[in-house]
Amino acid sequence: MTKIGIVTESDPTTMKIRAQIPDLDGMVTYWLPVLTPKSGQDKIYHLPDIGEEVLIAFLDNGVEQGFCLGSIYNFQDKPPVSSGDKFHAAFKDGTVIEYDRSSHTLTASIVNGTAVISADYVTVNGNLIVNGNITATGSIIDAGGNTNHHSH
Repeated sequence: MTKIGIVTESDPTTMKIRAQIPDLDGMVTYWLPVLTPKSGQDKIYHLPDIGEEVLIAFLDNGVEQGFCLGSIYNFQDKPPVSSGDKFHAAFKDGTVIEYDRSSHTLTASIVNGTAVISADYVTVNGNLIVNGNITATGSIIDAGGNTNHHSH
């Protein structure tokens, strides 16, 4: 049996939710695990918000056991984009991460925050445009040598 519910509680440590089911006289479910695409060696974590509309599937033995299949868009919460070519994640603070496979464009717009990339090396194949300052704690080297010690 599947039902639409509204998230009333969430447990971030177990990635479980409880939801009120309007079709079942407002009954509130037991703690239900939220399905995720990966939970083994690779892990994806994204928990529905309280008040979010979700689809719940109950097992055959009643409403004691089931799963939150995920959130659903509705009249109040509409999809943020309308393109089958886009992966789009929009966050409450206004931050957006989007990949458009038709234009081959990855966009990250971080509102009042910082982007941190931790890696042994970062390679940019193509031109780099910086609208702002560049600060380095080590050497800056181009094909001609160390640019920290050049003269004009």
